[in-house]
Amino acid sequence: MDTAARRCAECGAEFTWTSRNPTRRFCGSRCKTRWWRAHRRDTVTADTADRTHHRSVAPVPPLSTGHECPNCGQHITVLNLIVAADGGSGSGTLTG
Repeated sequence: MDTAARRCAECGAEFTWTSRNPTRRFCGSRCKTRWWRAHRRDTVTADTADRTHHRSVAPVPPLSTGHECPNCGQHITVLNLIVAADGGSGSGTLTG
C-alpha cells in the first residue's frame, strides 16, 4: 500500500494519504462536510436566482401548436423557440 503526505482541500492541514482511498481530499469528515456545504451553497444560490427569474416570464406555449400572437392577435404556429443566452428577450422581431 502506497502512502503520501497531502494537504486538506478545506483547511490545508497535512494528512496521510493512502492508495487504499485514492480519492481522499480532506483530513477528516468535518472538513469534508464544511467544504461540500460551502460549495453547495454557491450552487443553490445560483439555481434559486435562475428559477426566480424564470417564474416572472409568461409560460411558453408548446411547439407546433396553433396560438394567437400576444401582440396583434393573429393566428400563429410556434415551430421553434429561440432564447437568448443571457435570458433576455432580445428584440422580439422575427423576419422571414
